[in-house]
Amino acid sequence: MKLNDKLSVSPVQKITFRNRNYFLKRDDLINPYFNGNKARKFDYFLNTDLSNYTKVISYGGNQSNAMFSLAAFAKIKKLQFDYYLKPLPLFLKKNPAGNFKYALELGMNYIELPDYETFFQKMSSEDKTFDILGEKSLLIRQGGAEKEAEYGVKKMAEEINVWAEKGNIKKLSVFIQSGTGTTALYLQKHLNFKVYTTPNIGDKNYLLKQFALLEKDKTNYPVILETKKKYTFGKLYREFYDIWKEISKENNIEFELLYDPKTLIALAEYNKNIKGEIMYIHSGGVVGNESMLMRYKYKKMI
Repeated sequence: MKLNDKLSVSPVQKITFRNRNYFLKRDDLINPYFNGNKARKFDYFLNTDLSNYTKVISYGGNQSNAMFSLAAFAKIKKLQFDYYLKPLPLFLKKNPAGNFKYALELGMNYIELPDYETFFQKMSSEDKTFDILGEKSLLIRQGGAEKEAEYGVKKMAEEINVWAEKGNIKKLSVFIQSGTGTTALYLQKHLNFKVYTTPNIGDKNYLLKQFALLEKDKTNYPVILETKKKYTFGKLYREFYDIWKEISKENNIEFELLYDPKTLIALAEYNKNIKGEIMYIHSGGVVGNESMLMRYKYKKMI
């Protein structure tokens, strides 16, 4: 794949899932390195002069989609990329895979922190510009949860608004997964239709707290739909794999295996109560499927 910072307008296509038709917004096709919600969140930074900086700093999980995209972003901008995380499993360190592997190939420098939670709290409250080791650094918080994300997400909302107007679609509900909820929040703020999202990392209260950090006006908040069954983020569930395989096989489109399954379960549970057309946002991140499938096979769940 050629490394570039060009983000294309994502197409919309029809799909079927459990005997209902949907529109699928293919944000996974925007760019091989910056696709899905990461393309939207980092659009502002891609179009900004960062010559005053020497490095980009971020933090999070060892298979984060944002980690992979930020590694590519830093390479394009000719910046060092330092990524802070919890101590790595020995197997992953010896056998890099998925987002971790590809981020390393793009030049990521990772720092393992035994006291990661303390670092996480500090970084979550810092200004975006600060000095670490005497070098000017740009902090992009975990998952790209920054106010600058609104710039790119607004573009997505405008694309959907224009598409619906051209198609004479008057009643539309939009489903999107959430980690920090940043994309869902800014999408609702600029979209002419109702947005529904499902919390993956935490619960409804977690998302509401994340929304409040970025937007005080609660009328801009999307509808939060939680699944009937409680799930632990990052834990493997056979029903996650099954629903992922079902929709991917039925439509010959690869979906994402960490966030999409829970959102699809919520969609299946609530869609009968929603009138009109439904759009599902494909938020990319399929590079991470490589390591997810390895985990399922290792646990002998598939």
